[in-house]
Amino acid sequence: MSAYDLGQIVKPDKSLNNTTKISTMDNDTNPLVKLINQGERYSSTGGDYFGFSTTKLLMHAFSMFEKIPYDRGEQFVIPEEYIEFLKILKNDMVAPLAGQDLLVYGVYEMVVRTFDYFDCEGGLGKKPAFWLAVGHRSDRGNFFLCCDTASERYGQVGEFYDSSPFNNENDFYGIGTSLSDFCRNVLNGQVY
Repeated sequence: MSAYDLGQIVKPDKSLNNTTKISTMDNDTNPLVKLINQGERYSSTGGDYFGFSTTKLLMHAFSMFEKIPYDRGEQFVIPEEYIEFLKILKNDMVAPLAGQDLLVYGVYEMVVRTFDYFDCEGGLGKKPAFWLAVGHRSDRGNFFLCCDTASERYGQVGEFYDSSPFNNENDFYGIGTSLSDFCRNVLNGQVY
């Protein structure tokens, strides 16, 4: 539970294990805490609109804000099980196995990493590759989910070692025939 959930602000203080709580009295006058406590909270990952809005946001990045032909744009479809997974995970990342440098991304990290890889390795003149960064292992194994219904790899998760599908889709190494299969393989220690 975060400090905001408790109605308190935590701020650094080296003398008390790096955190001290501002008293409840201070919270009554602190506009940040007051707004959070008084307002009704909404989840950006909780509703049916989430899948649509995420797809729309990512489409702009994949097209580099240029118009993609309608039929090509219709081929970008985020698998429903991944949308449901993100609704549960929200903005968190998860390290499923203790002691392993392996992370599966939440919404924020997925968007940021997808944009970063596309920005560095995609480009104008190349056919848009509809893949989402869904995790990584160590600093070189990058996990991507294919979201292109025109591809035989649609819905599959692949590892791209020191690469990405925006650079070379042939670097694909299958680690899951679906997101569920990928998660099972991770939990069974088959992805390392």
